[in-house]
Amino acid sequence: MHSDVWNQIIERAKIEAFEIHTVPQNNRAPLWFRISTDGNTIIISQAKDNVPSSTLKMPRTISFEEFDRIFPYYQLRLNGASVSQEAVCKSVNTVYIYGLIADALSR
Repeated sequence: MHSDVWNQIIERAKIEAFEIHTVPQNNRAPLWFRISTDGNTIIISQAKDNVPSSTLKMPRTISFEEFDRIFPYYQLRLNGASVSQEAVCKSVNTVYIYGLIADALSR
């Protein structure tokens, strides 16, 4: 499952960079970010076409291993579990990974 979602994101980004937004569980406004790939990793950068954009000074890369570590927390989070502290300890890119998963699963 995790690898199917990962491959879907990588394949879409290989065709063309695209923008999606974060999926806050509170009343915060979603932030947009751009997804591209080098074929092996997902590259996250500031949005160019949508606002408000996430503020990133430098692009961030996400490996499959990092994505795979955070994936199980996504469903727990949807089910109302408080997992943010634990997930953030495993990745500084948690909010972007949640956005990637939500977007991929909605397609």
